[in-house]
Amino acid sequence: MELRNLGRYRLLRRLEGSPSRSELFLAAHEEEEGAVRYVVKLLPPGPEETLPTRMALFEHEAKLLRAINHPSVPTLHGFGTQDGVTYMVMDYVDGVDLARLLGHDGDEALALDKELVVYIAAQLASALHHLHDMAEEEEDGSANPVDALHRDLCPANVFVSLDGDVVLGDFGAAGSRWLAAEHDTKTAGHTAYKAPERITGAGEANVGTELFALATMMWEMLRGERCFAAEDELKTMDAIVRFDISNSKSRITGLSSKLSEIVRRNLDR
Repeated sequence: MELRNLGRYRLLRRLEGSPSRSELFLAAHEEEEGAVRYVVKLLPPGPEETLPTRMALFEHEAKLLRAINHPSVPTLHGFGTQDGVTYMVMDYVDGVDLARLLGHDGDEALALDKELVVYIAAQLASALHHLHDMAEEEEDGSANPVDALHRDLCPANVFVSLDGDVVLGDFGAAGSRWLAAEHDTKTAGHTAYKAPERITGAGEANVGTELFALATMMWEMLRGERCFAAEDELKTMDAIVRFDISNSKSRITGLSSKLSEIVRRNLDR
């Protein structure tokens, strides 16, 4: 796609490593000269017959971001269609994703200091708590739960800024009561961070499976290795189903009793 203006935002360059299902561009607002503060996300490409579902998921992501008000979730600044291109505008996080910080794109995985792991996990837990507690106010003043879930919590979707902010991104696989069932992709998400019940089909995504994904990332950050990495997706799924946190080989030494219990309880089937 040729770079252009979308709304009042000037596209600067395509972000390297953008997921294949979407295109991301760094952008600047026309009234903020020289400031690169935004990311423009375009509607994912695909066959014409899949357009209704792709559009529904894209609009659902925008609706969630518009409703969320949390420092660890990007703010939605704009949404629209121009010249046949549907787009949304979000905050740009000047930093690195957690996958790169953990060395997932190299030959050797890396561990983080325990204090940093606790800090990152606490920000993510706060964002998830806010998401899971979202509700719409009814006319009678009662609160109707939205039943929102991220469903794709993984290091590639967590960003750590140069200022120390921790941001949970990519709500494209999220689910909620706002998403029509015919467009819902309940199996979406990175396989290596899915809970066993999602792998076997015994259960769907819920608050517990989100905590399982968070605990998996904590295990990886603390231990300095992949928890469920295998040669292929089938072997990764088998590793998740067979994983036993009570096994001594699965434990992480040197943790406080509270931190150890948090990881153990949320990785326990």
